[in-house]
Amino acid sequence: MRTKASFIVTSIAATAIFTGTVSSKFLENNYYVYNSQELINSHNLVQVSQTALPEIEVTKLDDVPRSSVGLLPPTVTGFPASMWKESQADDLVRLLRELGSPTSPAAQKLLFQMLLAEAEAPLSLDDTEEFLSERISILISSGAIDPAIALLERASPLPPQLVPKLFEASLLGSQYEPACKQVLELGANYKNDAGRIYCHALEGDWLTASLIYNTSKALDSIETSTLVLLGEFLEIDEATQKIFPTPEINLSPLDFKLYETLGYHIVREDLANAFIFSDLSGENGWYAQLTAAEKLAEYGVIDANRFLGIFTAYEPPSSSGIWERVSAIQRLDKALASSDSTKEVELALRNAWQLFRFTANSSIFAEIFTPRLLETKLTPNSEIMAIKIGMLSSNYNNIISNPLAINALEPIIFAFTNREVQFVKPKNTLEKTLLDAFYRPRVPSYVRLQLADGKLGEVILNALIQLERGISGDMQDLLESISTLRHVGLERVSQRTALWLILSET
Repeated sequence: MRTKASFIVTSIAATAIFTGTVSSKFLENNYYVYNSQELINSHNLVQVSQTALPEIEVTKLDDVPRSSVGLLPPTVTGFPASMWKESQADDLVRLLRELGSPTSPAAQKLLFQMLLAEAEAPLSLDDTEEFLSERISILISSGAIDPAIALLERASPLPPQLVPKLFEASLLGSQYEPACKQVLELGANYKNDAGRIYCHALEGDWLTASLIYNTSKALDSIETSTLVLLGEFLEIDEATQKIFPTPEINLSPLDFKLYETLGYHIVREDLANAFIFSDLSGENGWYAQLTAAEKLAEYGVIDANRFLGIFTAYEPPSSSGIWERVSAIQRLDKALASSDSTKEVELALRNAWQLFRFTANSSIFAEIFTPRLLETKLTPNSEIMAIKIGMLSSNYNNIISNPLAINALEPIIFAFTNREVQFVKPKNTLEKTLLDAFYRPRVPSYVRLQLADGKLGEVILNALIQLERGISGDMQDLLESISTLRHVGLERVSQRTALWLILSET
């Protein structure tokens, strides 16, 4: 039954569509003047627009360092091309690993933008491409498989140390041929024997695959679980027991693909983001697609339009669990689209918001519905609710000017969005810290020194790490992180984060 090896085969696209990123034009109306060993931000105001990635034209690298490649040029991001240039690659890798996945939606988008930015390569003592590899690893682990593959394509021809990344990413995609050509070209220099076995089998060279399999089995060079799966895949050995992945098992992309190919059931809810990206295609059923959409939306990987499209694709078969949220989204969407009844819209809104307000997807809910809610005739109480929801969206600047916003929002909200509102009495330590960040900022001295040395990217990563500690309760870190982000011109990121901290109930 070698039909087990059949896959959906399409060529790896040279185009990646990764919507939901933020174009932080922080150089617009912002310039830095070197004066007395200090960088001075002249305006500290930022205009941010919603943008999607442009189509990517893949070109071969000549003398351009691979670590400099990106999908978003400086004209899109607003970041200077030199943002990484003066930093050590190993320092940046360490910071990226320490940061992990940001909690704040605005910080998530900022990090993705930085990972995808086209910029001069950092300083490195060797040619391991560690920085580029780490950027790709973070994209993959977040579930952003398309951008990861597009970034690897931009870096072609790949050196041997990056081929495993391409192979892994291609296994996790929903529309990609496994990168076996690159694997097989390396031959014995490709250190993962399991990958070579799989690729030889996929190419129809079952003899070579069997030889490598038997050698690896004798040398005990492949994990037992992977070896069992490969043996069944090659029809050399029949599996003596069914092996099912659990959260405790450190699944590899190859193991995951083999489980699926061999027809084993996998509990989707237990899988990490990297393994559920392919579910967005709908090929594994609507439930898997919905689960993937919810989870990936928490990490800023999919945008509001795609989220809504998945949630409104079919009629839900039940009214419990995830189906309750699906029904609520559909009711509100239909009410806003076709109902002339204010009462119907308001009932649907209250029900849906009750389900989403305490979840990590409250911001994407706001992104989906805010524009239509503000165009709909509502009673004053419901309009106040819509305004509060809308302040979690990227459209908050327009919402704040709504006359009803004065009655709907706490005075502190205006203090983050209107420079004329400075005298607000904070109700707690969090509010006091945020107000200080905007009106009595504290930028650490090392930040000024790093900026003077041209280490902008490093400064931002450090600030995002501090922000995570601040969100966890360290008010000094919160003060310094937002102060720093504002100092380098990321005003909108700072505003959205402050609003999210005050308004979010997650």
